[in-house]
Amino acid sequence: SALPLDGGEAPPHSREPDRAAVPVKRMRYSHFGCNVVHEDVAYARGEDAHRAKMELKKAVEGKQVGGKLPAEHGHGTEYKAPRETAERWKNMDPRNTMNPGVGCTSEEVFYK
Repeated sequence: SALPLDGGEAPPHSREPDRAAVPVKRMRYSHFGCNVVHEDVAYARGEDAHRAKMELKKAVEGKQVGGKLPAEHGHGTEYKAPRETAERWKNMDPRNTMNPGVGCTSEEVFYK
């Protein structure tokens, strides 16, 4: 995730019973001087890890933290890319051969 330029704080994981699971381990590391923080999060077996990740995404991007997830390396296939980002990828790779499905875009040739 990318934290705000003022440094920010790691968002807490929810501890409310109807919310996502609390991780058993959080591992944070970053690149010196570029304001990008990586966090690997481990959950107990049987926990809904996807729901927990979406809760963390909401916390990172909320008004209190003001960060962005995902940052730096891109969107993978788990997070929907912003419209402007998806359009830029389509312009750079009109055949959709380099990263089909990235950012929840189409996996089909020509994005069909």
